[in-house]
Amino acid sequence: MKTGGTALTTNVAKNFTVDEVYPHPVLELADIGPEDNPFRVITIDYLRSLPEERRETIRLYAHHFPFVACELLGGGFRTMTILRDPVDRIVSLLRQIQRDESSMRGKDRSGEIALEEIYERPNVYEQLVHNHQTKLFSMTVADHPKGYLQTIEIDTARLALAKRNLEAVDVVGLTEHHADFVNALAERFGWRLKREARANAAPGGPPEIAKSFRQRIAAENAIDIQFYEFARHLVDARRN
Repeated sequence: MKTGGTALTTNVAKNFTVDEVYPHPVLELADIGPEDNPFRVITIDYLRSLPEERRETIRLYAHHFPFVACELLGGGFRTMTILRDPVDRIVSLLRQIQRDESSMRGKDRSGEIALEEIYERPNVYEQLVHNHQTKLFSMTVADHPKGYLQTIEIDTARLALAKRNLEAVDVVGLTEHHADFVNALAERFGWRLKREARANAAPGGPPEIAKSFRQRIAAENAIDIQFYEFARHLVDARRN
């Protein structure tokens, strides 16, 4: 989340028909009864439950999924991903939650919940923050993966696995070089893409964040920072 994926999906999806893209606005997103989970489309169990005729139609899966989903769906995919500096990604996520909650409660800036308070919430920190990018690339079948909100313990072994999996991705991009990533996709797959397409960008200028808070985020997500540095070097090597 908060890496530029919405812009990427909107951009790439224009190369396909509506029926060829997952999730479908009606089949997967609108057909939800009162007993259904509105977040079902991001779960691996739901992906695996899709009828065979529906899976044969899909040419683009575009959402927040762990890398292991490729294996669980039978393999044979071409893959792409975009990563972001962990501290910047986390700050952007916290700001998004802050804006959404303030809007729902009708509060102005003076009544906003502190970013530190949001960061410390277990359902935010464990599910969406803590070494999150490494987590998504180090889940295995043995973890009985459910989706990107699942919590697993991240250590150096997980980091090594995440690096190997990232190397297997066909096209890797970085948020701060979004246009380069789009160019790489166009060259690799022959898609027609807008080079500067962006979406879900935070309004206004860059938020002022206390240096001490950024340092805390970096310290508590040190593995994700190592993973991101690996990604940067991988992108540079492929570009050269």
